[in-house]
Amino acid sequence: MTGISCFIRDADGEAIVLTNYNKICEKLHNNDSITTFSQCEAERSILKRIENGENYAVYRCKNNLVYIGAPIIINNNCKATLFAGQVFSKEPSLEYLKVQERNLKFSEEEYIENIKEIPVVSEKKVMEIIDIICKVAKILGDFGRRNLKEIEANKRLSENYLEFSDVYKQLSVAEQELRHQYEEMERMAYYDLITNLPNWNFFSKKLSERIDNSSEKFAVFKVDLCNFKNVNDTYGHEYGDKLLKSIGESIQRSLGEDFIVARTNGDEFLILQPKIGNKLDATNIAEKLLSILNGLWQIDEKEFFISVNIGVAVYPDHGEDIAGILRNVDIAVNKAKELGKNLYRFFETSMHDEIMRKTELEKQLRKAIKNNEFSLHYQPQVNVKDRKIVSFEALIRWKNEKFGWISPGEFIGLAEETGLIIPIGEWVLRAACLQNKEWRAQGYTYDFISVNVSATQLQKSDFINMVKRVLKETDTKPESLEIEITESIMMESLDLNLNALNELRSMGFRVALDDFGTGYSSLNYLKSLPINTLKIDKTFIDGLCKNSYEEIITEQIIKLAHKMDLEVVAEGVELEEQLKSLEGKHCNKIQGYYFAKPLPPEDIGAFIKNSRF
Repeated sequence: MTGISCFIRDADGEAIVLTNYNKICEKLHNNDSITTFSQCEAERSILKRIENGENYAVYRCKNNLVYIGAPIIINNNCKATLFAGQVFSKEPSLEYLKVQERNLKFSEEEYIENIKEIPVVSEKKVMEIIDIICKVAKILGDFGRRNLKEIEANKRLSENYLEFSDVYKQLSVAEQELRHQYEEMERMAYYDLITNLPNWNFFSKKLSERIDNSSEKFAVFKVDLCNFKNVNDTYGHEYGDKLLKSIGESIQRSLGEDFIVARTNGDEFLILQPKIGNKLDATNIAEKLLSILNGLWQIDEKEFFISVNIGVAVYPDHGEDIAGILRNVDIAVNKAKELGKNLYRFFETSMHDEIMRKTELEKQLRKAIKNNEFSLHYQPQVNVKDRKIVSFEALIRWKNEKFGWISPGEFIGLAEETGLIIPIGEWVLRAACLQNKEWRAQGYTYDFISVNVSATQLQKSDFINMVKRVLKETDTKPESLEIEITESIMMESLDLNLNALNELRSMGFRVALDDFGTGYSSLNYLKSLPINTLKIDKTFIDGLCKNSYEEIITEQIIKLAHKMDLEVVAEGVELEEQLKSLEGKHCNKIQGYYFAKPLPPEDIGAFIKNSRF
């Protein structure tokens, strides 16, 4: 049961059940009056403490041998005692034992040989043995209580012996079942049920042990499967689980048993490389993982294309405790994800600095509206034929008291992540409406102001109601505004976006598709979009006048848009030859630094008066 000697003595001190005496007791101690007396003294000490009402008793000899006893209680009376022993609670002193052996006149060689067979266990293990002994004693007591009424007072001691022997046999069977259940519970606690790989509990335990017990360098890898959710959504969790299992097996098989490979989250794996000489060792593993995982996977005749990102942190360079290592490998994999797919990145201190800046920016961003830190700048959109300003695009700017001017490329993504894009988006719409009202009152003539809208805003259930409320509060007509959405955002939850855009069109808004050609560029979906304007991305404009593919693509986009009765705006025009090229291709509008950078509203009037194109 516990791997050590166990026996039961009844209330009269008679042995009822004896199991597994170790050799030193069987051959030496039990045959010597001094050691027999010492053992009896241990039992008497335990019995006395149990008689005084203790739930269990532990007796420790001078040589660190441990005896354990627990009462078998039946109807509030101690009917017997379950003993367990002997074990050493710490490594024995052989010199002390040799002196003892000479006093006892045992054979030194035999005595020391038998001593070495006695198990040495930790204090934690001693407590586990005590727990098992107490539980077994309670089971025996409960069993005895249930059956005591059936036992006649005058039954002979031999019948009691048979009864307890039978109980012990039943307990042995029960113990096997309990052991099986314990092993199953341990497997569930430390292993992932889908992949049969170690789980987070196992990995964190081993990582902690590695940090505590080793001064050698090792590496931790975090593998994130890109867009794995699409597999579950498209084919179901059964295929997703099979794919995870196959991926886990491939990693473990390729890296070998020295590596700890764990599935710690839905689509994430953690890997411990136990020893590295230098950064190159970890680099080779990261590249090996990319080659293993990136590409085509086949499950039950279905094919899946997998891409991954990997973060790497090296102990102790990138963290001296478990929290530091895991935090920094997280930061590294997130950096890889920011940069694209099928990339790995080692943790760098600058990444942590970026996180700290991002955290502080988020705090400042939450205060920005209240502190009136946002402003709108307006970039003119010019008619190619007559070079007149016909519309504007409203672009948000943020000047923070602590950080100064902050690029939209930095804070817009943060606003999306935090949900702050919702109140910021409403502020932008309201500010554009109020500016439109002011300019109209000043006699400015133009068609509309274009306002950018994110997918998060568009898909919010009360987005349309918010737009209607702002229009009413600012006394603005929908025809004075154009809603601008990027191609990639449009394809996120396409049906939801189409519903919102169709309603906006029905209200009288114009709708523009921005960054066309940089995302899906599917003609099949383009015909179904409720848009008025196609905006050609700057990446195509940069290639004009260079006999490049961009020249051909730009011309075909313009022709296609005109056939679909769409207006075309070219973004990022900076050179006169670009303007002339676009004019020759019959582009409708131009927007870019060739005419004007985005300007604060107070500069627009002067710009219009002084403009000569």
